[in-house]
Amino acid sequence: MEIEKDLKLDLLVPGTALREGLKIISESGTGAFIVVGSSAKLDKISTGGFTLDNSEFSSNKLAELAKMDGAIILNDDVAKILKANVHLNPSSSIETIQTGTRHRTAERVAKETGLMAITVSEESSVINIFFNNSITELEDPTALLAKINESLQSVDRTRRRFDESLLELSDLELEGSLTNENVLDVIQKGELLERLAKTLKNEALRLGEGSGIVTIQIDSLESGVEQTLALIIKDHILGRKFRNVEKVRNVISSTTYEELNSISNLGSLLGKEPLDEISTSKGYRVLARLPGIPENIQDSLVAKFKILPRLLSSSVEELYNVEGIGQQRAQQLKSYFVGLLQASGLPYSNGN
Repeated sequence: MEIEKDLKLDLLVPGTALREGLKIISESGTGAFIVVGSSAKLDKISTGGFTLDNSEFSSNKLAELAKMDGAIILNDDVAKILKANVHLNPSSSIETIQTGTRHRTAERVAKETGLMAITVSEESSVINIFFNNSITELEDPTALLAKINESLQSVDRTRRRFDESLLELSDLELEGSLTNENVLDVIQKGELLERLAKTLKNEALRLGEGSGIVTIQIDSLESGVEQTLALIIKDHILGRKFRNVEKVRNVISSTTYEELNSISNLGSLLGKEPLDEISTSKGYRVLARLPGIPENIQDSLVAKFKILPRLLSSSVEELYNVEGIGQQRAQQLKSYFVGLLQASGLPYSNGN
């Protein structure tokens, strides 16, 4: 994401004046070499050309100036065209993987000055963005939208798999047959979903104004995942090895995709071994599903009963004796626990 931020992505998305100018140049087949920003380093490697005093930027003006061979220099926010037909002579010792003269020069200028350089290929009409050591091809909006829609389907499939694993976790949790592997499976799918969603949001920014609908869809697909993972971590991971959720999330987020894909590796990192060992919930996620139970009350209940089975089998009197819980809330909790056990076909006690 940092690269895109530095690339001034907001200046390049469809609908902006710069993007429109690049489109005109690309379609006309004239080619172009553009540098965004000015600096002493750029001045040092610049010769020739002419200065445009107070020349406001426009897409048509950019396209006209691109008909000349030299580079066009724009100011930082692309509000002004500073110079045109400039010859740039960066150090030939700077490595480049480009073949064409214009593209080789652009890559070296970007590396030497730290500024963003843009080329439009005269032959292929491809638009490339050079910044420091990165090279990004500016995709056609239609092709980009198709790619994003395909990725959106991938996120949707991952969400469905996450929900299926979460449902299984809930059932096994109540039955008391949940294993470390089941817990890790949900965490793995949740982390993967969040990574895919983050990447896709980043890609969607390239659509400019058209990114809004896609972003809403992504937000919907990852809704509640972060909170659910935090509760699962509190229920099953926190203990001797980890004391807070943030630390666990940092460990998980620092894994590579290859490491994340290995349940055994994830188990080793999170202290959930062996994989077939039973993992007993503390009850945080079950309590969080009942509206109106503050976190401090949840903490008190977990501190009192320690594990979910004891919490679910507690009497109204035992619940009432927990600090912060009145008679009405104790009865509400008991009714909720009985309902959960009934829905799962498990034995329960409805007594006080």
